Amino acid sequence: MSATVLPGAPLDDLDLLTARSGWMAEQRWRHRRLGEELVDIGTASHGQSPRDALRISSESGWSSGLWEPAGYIIDPGTGQAVGWQVEHNGAWTVEISRRADRLGLVAYGPTDLQHAWLHRLAPGEEITTPWAALAFSEDGWQGAAAEMTRYRRALRSALAPTTEAAPVVYNDYMNTLMAQPTQERLATLVPAAAAAGAEVYCIDDGWHSDAQEWWDAVGRWEPSMRRFPDGLQATLDLIRAQGMTSGLWIEPLAVGVNSPVAEELPDEAFMRRGGERLVEQGRLRLDMRHPAAREALDAVVDRMVSYGIGYLKVDDNYSVGLGPDADADSPGDGLMEHSRQWAAWLARLPERHPGLIVENCASGGMSSDYALLAHARLQSTSDLQDPVRYPPIAANAPLALLPEQAGSWAYPQPEMTDEEITYTLVTSLAGSFYLSGHLDRMSPRQISLVRAATDLAKELRPALTQELPWWPDDVASWDQEWVVAARRAPAGREGLLLVWHRPRPGQDGPGSALNLPALAGMRLTRVMPPPDLVADEGISVEDGPHGPVLRATTTTPTARAYLVRDTTHRDEDVARSENR
Repeated sequence: MSATVLPGAPLDDLDLLTARSGWMAEQRWRHRRLGEELVDIGTASHGQSPRDALRISSESGWSSGLWEPAGYIIDPGTGQAVGWQVEHNGAWTVEISRRADRLGLVAYGPTDLQHAWLHRLAPGEEITTPWAALAFSEDGWQGAAAEMTRYRRALRSALAPTTEAAPVVYNDYMNTLMAQPTQERLATLVPAAAAAGAEVYCIDDGWHSDAQEWWDAVGRWEPSMRRFPDGLQATLDLIRAQGMTSGLWIEPLAVGVNSPVAEELPDEAFMRRGGERLVEQGRLRLDMRHPAAREALDAVVDRMVSYGIGYLKVDDNYSVGLGPDADADSPGDGLMEHSRQWAAWLARLPERHPGLIVENCASGGMSSDYALLAHARLQSTSDLQDPVRYPPIAANAPLALLPEQAGSWAYPQPEMTDEEITYTLVTSLAGSFYLSGHLDRMSPRQISLVRAATDLAKELRPALTQELPWWPDDVASWDQEWVVAARRAPAGREGLLLVWHRPRPGQDGPGSALNLPALAGMRLTRVMPPPDLVADEGISVEDGPHGPVLRATTTTPTARAYLVRDTTHRDEDVARSENR
């Protein structure tokens, strides 16, 4: 896709909003002035446009491993803005360049320079490049983000079997079992997750291996009898008996070098380059261009679904470089076709197994793109294990994906204070609620606090698929003191406000005040944590001359969730808060 955008705008003053990404460091959105990235060389004097460009690009098969595949360009003078996204689960490049007095935006799939892509066309033959989308607004980058949200919902409405928000998921991996599930451990975790309000219990990695270390032996995906001496089915039955949908984790493309599957499938079923199988971190990688690879995965998932699961977490924890050159014109050519076949396989899952909820994950958020998310119900936003550092990821995620698809971890622990538990619970309220933690070791009062968050998530869920994300205090930088995110009704500012306060290192006292003029004339009613469970104010809210003024009342990290309502709803919201 090639376009001239924001014609007539003063190029030096344009605002670029893009996001670096990395493992456990996703969604790092930042504003940049175009004139600092692409300088004015005096085109009129030379008669030529500059030859440089601002390029952002993916690497290998992780579409969001280096950069989020979306961005925004804004004219601060007029408020006109354009948002873009590349809809490909493999290699892509975006170039922004000055063309005399115009701005050029080009969105590619893989390129020869960045991804060793070349594809020869026979006479009359055609090839379709990866899709890209543009969204325009007269209301700045926030308006363009709202338009992109509407577009993503329309895309899912056309392609996905359902656009409903996901249920509340408990996954036993993060900061909990860490890939070591057993029948004994789940015997107490499963009832605790149900008591905390989970609707799905997903057994994460490890269920398939007798060994503690199984990285280079995966590929069979059959239950471990050592971990589950009564059979995995007994534990899945326990999950269902507790009123939850059972789920399992899988990393479909991975086949360890020590797995029997490596010998059972033909060479053509694996990625190869230079005549040899590609090996990365002790693993081969299935090549989805070959029917044997697709048939093997179909058989695996069919067997897993036969256990009665209704939830499948699809992960991808390693990348393989440029791609396979076997049966392709170039490594990039092989990777692009593999990526398309992988996306098509994922799209067929809910068709082959109606009602199956599919979560997309790649070491967290390393493949957050709408080739995959047009079909998956949920996207993991990160593998980050630090609850204090997580909020910028959760707050910024709706710039790149739908709020109802963004699963940010809440991992409360029994050794945490009430404020620490609240902090991580508020993080998950930024999207679709996604829970972990040693809930079976928590006190009844702590479980009540977790249950208050899951109940609130369910209460807010019907509006989640209609509301638009917005940022009353701009996008969140990685280490800033205050992090703010919100969702609002399609018309107006009523909705949900999430606020996290993170004292700076060495900070003396509770820190600076947060002014929110964007919420002038609105009333904030605290809904998380409930006052009867956490009486401390944590963050005070005052009416300032230009809108609410928030101040932390503690020197430790704290977070709060508020309903944002017009002042005419004051009595109704006070009663609601008291009832909660």
